[in-house]
Order: sequence, then C-alpha cells, then structure tokens
Amino acid sequence: MFLTKLVRYGRKLHDDERGVALAAVMGLMFVGLLLSTLVVSSVLGGISSTTSTRAGVQSETSAEAGVDVAHAAIVTGTGCQATYTSTTAPVYTATLSYTTAASAVGATWVAGCPTASAQFVKVTSVGSASAKGVGSNSTGDSTSIEAIFNKPVTTATITKDGPAVYAYSSQGYGGSGTLVSEDGTADANVMVKTGNVVCSGAASDAGDLLIADGNLTISGSCNLGGNVWVMTSDGTKGIFTQSGGDTVTGNVIARTVTVNSGVIKGSVFATSSFLAGSATIGTSSVPGNVTVANGNYNTGSGSGNTVVVNGNVWASGTGSESSGDVISGNMYGQNLVLGGGNVKGQAFAKVGVTGVTWATISGSIVAQTVQSGMTATGGITKYPGGTPTAPIAPTTPTAPTVPAWIDFTYVPADWAGFGAYTLTTAQCNAAGLQTAENSFNGGKGVIDARACTSAISLPGTSSVTLTNDTAIISAKGFDLGYSGGSGSFQASSDLNLWLITPDTVTSTPTKPDCASGNPTTFIAGGFSFSSHISTLIYTPCEVSIGSGVKFYGQIFSGLTTVSGAAQLFYTPVGLPAWDLATGSSTSTSATTNPWTSYSTRNIG
Repeated sequence: MFLTKLVRYGRKLHDDERGVALAAVMGLMFVGLLLSTLVVSSVLGGISSTTSTRAGVQSETSAEAGVDVAHAAIVTGTGCQATYTSTTAPVYTATLSYTTAASAVGATWVAGCPTASAQFVKVTSVGSASAKGVGSNSTGDSTSIEAIFNKPVTTATITKDGPAVYAYSSQGYGGSGTLVSEDGTADANVMVKTGNVVCSGAASDAGDLLIADGNLTISGSCNLGGNVWVMTSDGTKGIFTQSGGDTVTGNVIARTVTVNSGVIKGSVFATSSFLAGSATIGTSSVPGNVTVANGNYNTGSGSGNTVVVNGNVWASGTGSESSGDVISGNMYGQNLVLGGGNVKGQAFAKVGVTGVTWATISGSIVAQTVQSGMTATGGITKYPGGTPTAPIAPTTPTAPTVPAWIDFTYVPADWAGFGAYTLTTAQCNAAGLQTAENSFNGGKGVIDARACTSAISLPGTSSVTLTNDTAIISAKGFDLGYSGGSGSFQASSDLNLWLITPDTVTSTPTKPDCASGNPTTFIAGGFSFSSHISTLIYTPCEVSIGSGVKFYGQIFSGLTTVSGAAQLFYTPVGLPAWDLATGSSTSTSATTNPWTSYSTRNIG
C-alpha cells in the first residue's frame, strides 16, 4: 500500500516538471521572435533613411536645375517662358513671376516673364527625385527652391574729379573759413574762371588757388596751402598782392607780385614785376627763388622793411635790393642796383652794377661796368668790350586748366540707375523730401523739385535722412540755415548728395546764366551735414557758405563766397556726363549688368 502511493507520487512529480520545461521553451521562442522583429525593423528603417537622403539630393539638384534653366533664359533674353518643365531626370517644374516694386521685400508678384519695367524676377522651382524614398519616408522626394534676381541696371558713369571749389566769378573768402582735403591726399583746389578774389580773415586753403582772369589780394592771415596762379587774358590783370603776415606754402605765379608783408615758402614767378617791402621767400631748408621774366625786381626801403630770399633772384630788367635785405643765393639782372643788403652768392649784370659801396657781396661781381668803389669777396670781373653770358632763368610752372563753365540741366537719362520722384507744390518741405527718399526703398534716386515756387528749405530742426545716393533738383535754389534753425541731412553710411539748380540757358561762349530772382544757395547758421554725406552743389548763381558750416564735397557755381568759420573738406563727387576737371562731356552710362542673384532659399 505504501509502495503504491510512493510510485504514484513520483509519477505526479514528473508530470509537473514537464509543464515547467514547456513554459521555458515557449518563453525562449517569444524572445527570439521579438529580437527578429527589432532587427528587421532596424534594417528597414536604415534602408528608408538612406533612400530618403538619396531622394533629397536628387530633388535638390533637380530644383536647382530648374532655376538655372529659367535664369539662363532671362539673362540671354531668348525664349522666356512662364513655366519650364522637365519630365526626365532632372525632373523639375520652374515658374516665373516678377515685380515692378523698387524692393523685393513685401512686393506683389505677377506671374509670367519679366516686363521692361520689372525690377526683380522670381523663379520658384520644384524638383523631384528620380528614385523615391523606400517605405513611408517621402520627405526627400520633392524640394522647392525660391530664387530672386535683380534687374539688370545701367548705372550712370560719374567721374569723381575736379576742384574743391569752382566759381565762374568770386567775391572772395572771408572770416576764418578753412578748405582742406578730407583724407589729406587729394588737392583741395579752388578755381575761379574770371573776376577778382579777396581772401581775408583767417581763411586757409590746403590746395592750389587758380584765378584764370583776375586779381588776388590776400590779407588778414589768409593762409594758402598750395600753389597760387593769378593769370590774365588781356595783360591787364594777373595781380597778386599780399599783406598782413599771410603765408603761401607753395609757389606764386602771376603777372605782377607785390608782397607788402608775408611769407611765400615756395618760389615766385612774375611776368612783369616783383615788389616787396617785408617778405620772406623760401625757407632755410628749402630754397625759394624769385624770377621776373619780363620786368624788374625791386624791394622798397623803409624802417622795418626786410626782404629775405632763400634762393636766387633773376630779373630780365633791373634788380634792386635795399639795406637789410638778404639774398642767400645769386642775383641776376640786366642791371643791378645794390642798396646795402647782403648777396651771399654772385651778383651778375648783363650791363652794369651800381649802388652803395658798402653793399655786401660774398661771391663775385660780374658785369660790363661796375661802379667805382664797390667790392666783392669773390672779386670783380668786367666785360667792357661785350656782354657776359647770362645764366638761364628758371622755367615757370605750367598752370592747370581752369575748365569752362558747364551748362548742366536735368536730363533723366544722365541719371541711369537712379529712381525718380517728382514733388508736388504741397511737398516742397522736409516731409515731402523724406517721402520721396523713402520711395526709393534704399536705392539711388533723383528728387525733382522744379515745381517748387521757392527755395528748398529745412527750417527749425527739420531733418531728412538719406539711405543712398540722392540728387535734389531745385529751380529756386536752396535755403539751408540762412533763415535760422538747425536743420540737417542725415545718413548712417557713406553716400553722395547733389544739390542742383539747373542752368537752363545754353550760352555761347559758355557762361553761367542765373535765373530771374537770383536763387542763391545758402548754407549757414546751424545747418549740418552728416559726415557720411559728400555733397556737390551746382548752381549758375551764388553759393554762400558761412557761419561755421562743416561741409564735405565740392562746389561748382557761378559765384562763390566762403566766410565765417566754415570748414570745407574736399571730397570729389562729380556730375554725371561731365568731367569737372576739364569741363568736357563724358559717357553717361556703363555696361549693362546681367540679372544678378538677390536671394535663394529652400521653401519646402
């Protein structure tokens, strides 16, 4: 009995163990199935990702191909189509649209090929992959690109040269005005076509001063930093007069030169005469000569009058010097009259030497005749039977060309590449100017203010902000600060500004024709220009600069007056279609540029 129960218990225990083994086997099978699923899923995911990347590269390339095809068509101007489609690799559909707006930002686009007035053209290209992504990943199957191109622009050619100030005639420079080069490299030259110029006060000019047909008087500490030419067309003008302790850094070239008091650090070239009372020519380190081509050299006697020439004196006529004078080099003349000064070099006369016997001659005396009793450290040589060979006179520098007057009118074609805005009579104010400037959307522009019945004015604290090169055409001139206030032109980046009063009368010979009412351009008071703005003022009438104005640019006018504590920093701006250095016309436009890329982006 006991044995039978034991056997049954053993069989039952065996049956229970078989169930446990089955459960273990089933568990192992489930884990294996799960791992297989994960492996398959990972493999399929990798394949999907790889094929999607491949598709993305293909669709991107296809879209770019569509942009290139459309761009090539509009650049060459042949066979433009509103839509370009390719059904074979690369597969794309490219559509064109354009806008006439001055800016692509916020513009309204019109489907189709660009018209003549279009400013921008847009190509939207959708490219398709030739091999699509595997599985449900289709993100690379299609790519959309948007490319915008600028209109080809023919820009005005503007030659940036010419003098700092050109005046057909000039009343003068007064006060303490200063004219310098902005960067110290360009010559801040002043050219006056005709008329007399008076430079007074503490005015100064860092460049050359050329007067083509007139006289020049400098006084009151008027300092000129370059060469001075005072010329004449008929032999009656060309008179240079200096007094007041002024300084000319360069040479003085004139018909007659009179230095009552002052310094000329260069040389003097006079056609007919040189007369000095108290003067210094040249410096101790840089010799300065006095040459009189067809006349006399003469220094006046008197208390405190001393003439120092740190170089040679050469006169075709008589050379006369006075007690206290010092000539560090040689003295040449047809005849010499020595008044008791000190000639440290040779005294040479083609005819004779006379004067006081106590004159100091450190070199020799050479002449046909020499007054009895005169002595020279280097000895005396006489040519009683003939004329000694005279030394050659220094060559007079050649004067730069003072250009003829330019009759400049408003011709829109001269301003190629500039937008245009015409002011109404109600817009002839700061707000109207700003509206016009804003309409250019950051581009260059011409503001036509010829309809305005009075001068363009920015009274009070009125200000106009410029964003690019801008020309303002006013038939009535400009009143900037003359009536008071502290108006301004502002800019945050470098640009050019033209303030133009047209000369609408073409005259022969060419000369400025100021319109009735004398529309003077005034820049005075507290008016200011941003240092980023280089301005050219053109008018056949008068330009008056004064009262501490700080001005960058050029002036080309019928009449110019610079006074007060004005500072003119020369920056060449130029006029379209003209060369201000020669007064001759130039080409008005440059080569047309192709449609160029404005922006490119993926949009899907």
